[in-house]
Amino acid sequence: MRNYFVIFGGTGDISRRKLYPALFDMHRRNRLPARVIACSRAEIPDGEFKEKAAEFLQKHRNSPQMASFLRKLEHLRIDPDDRDSFSALRQKVGDAGVVICDLAVPEEGFVPIIRRLEHAFPASFRKGRMRLLVEKPFGHDLASARSLNRLMQRVVGERNIYRIDHFLAKEVVENLLILRFANELFRAVWNNRHVDNVQISFSESLGMEGRGAFYEKTGALRDFVQSHIMQVLGLIAMEEPACLEDEMVKDNKAKALRSLKPLQLQDVVFGQYTAGKVNGAEVPGYAREPFVAKGSKTETFVALRAFVNAPKWRGVPFYIRTGKRMGHDTGVITLVFKKSSMCNFEDVKIPDADALQLVVSPEELFLMRINLKTPEYRMKIKSFSMEYCYSCEHVNDRRKPYEKIYEDALAGDKTRFSRADEVEYAWKWLETLKARPQLHKYPAGSHGPEAADRLLRAQGRRWIETAGDAKADFLYSGAQQQRA
Repeated sequence: MRNYFVIFGGTGDISRRKLYPALFDMHRRNRLPARVIACSRAEIPDGEFKEKAAEFLQKHRNSPQMASFLRKLEHLRIDPDDRDSFSALRQKVGDAGVVICDLAVPEEGFVPIIRRLEHAFPASFRKGRMRLLVEKPFGHDLASARSLNRLMQRVVGERNIYRIDHFLAKEVVENLLILRFANELFRAVWNNRHVDNVQISFSESLGMEGRGAFYEKTGALRDFVQSHIMQVLGLIAMEEPACLEDEMVKDNKAKALRSLKPLQLQDVVFGQYTAGKVNGAEVPGYAREPFVAKGSKTETFVALRAFVNAPKWRGVPFYIRTGKRMGHDTGVITLVFKKSSMCNFEDVKIPDADALQLVVSPEELFLMRINLKTPEYRMKIKSFSMEYCYSCEHVNDRRKPYEKIYEDALAGDKTRFSRADEVEYAWKWLETLKARPQLHKYPAGSHGPEAADRLLRAQGRRWIETAGDAKADFLYSGAQQQRA
């Protein structure tokens, strides 16, 4: 039987930038055993839509596979206010083997579409052959997340819900579990006996890009911390499962998120960017962005200190930092190990603690900072960096995150997707913050507000600045070689 991808929001921004390129790459690799139905409210003739799709894939326009790919595409007018349009969808996919419905629409479009699917398709079809893909935000608080989860579970069943977090499909994040459990070196030291602190830091140089109205309803805490960062934190903090089977990993990840201690006001810093320079260009402050309310108190930056209430992590702070209009684009995970108490040699100073850094973006790197002797007459120790540039080594054989997501959804593999309880535990933890922290201003193009530095400095620590940053603690060459 034929398989189908049904993309709601089929002419939208994410479809143009991410979904069609992923589908085309699947087709080029002969891994797209399905037709694609792009759904939108507009009435678009099939030929005109295929011309638009070719424009979305401009850099592949002359590819010999383009014509055969476009033959797999068709457009269908779908309006959540029009029941008959969903009947037309049912007629098109009635003989399907698997129907993957990707809700590539704003959050407010989820519920109307899911309810229309419920009324248009019988339960045996929905719970047997339909798979529902939804991307964050999964609700805007715990109550709305629970409500959305219950609706999706009623309509298609939990086993057919694929909650997308494209960060989980990034190679470095996927390698976290392999790094931890397939290497005895790290398996043995991944605990509070050896780790001083953990840092998860994601910075964006972009501002609102016309999304001010969306951001006003979310802010950095709900937009980025609740989703991407909480998933990464779960992978770092979880106990080792009996095997790396999907449900066992999710069980342990959910347990780690459930074990987070309630947030305290003094452990959270909110910031909002003001006018400044990013990449040499003058940019306005958040308050001057389109669709942002006058005098807005929405945070565009969050730094916080979290603790996992588990024996192996007792006393180890997890520092989280994310912000818009920062000085650089980068995502890193850093484990800072405890400083050596070496005293075997007189007057020998250990310059810094060992550290492991996983760079998620823009390049994909594994970096290790260690201490070694310098070639001098007197004993002197210096910190050095060892590097493996994953993205340099695997230039041509890496799949895009959405390519992996679609292939997994076709195969019924849910490893890269979030489960309902993980989402709800993340929301529940964020809601332990009972009051909004003071809002600190920071200039666009900076590292964020000074208060974020004080959060660590008060405990004798500092942010390990990221590869690619002018203040980087790790010096590396692979990314520069890749750019060249």
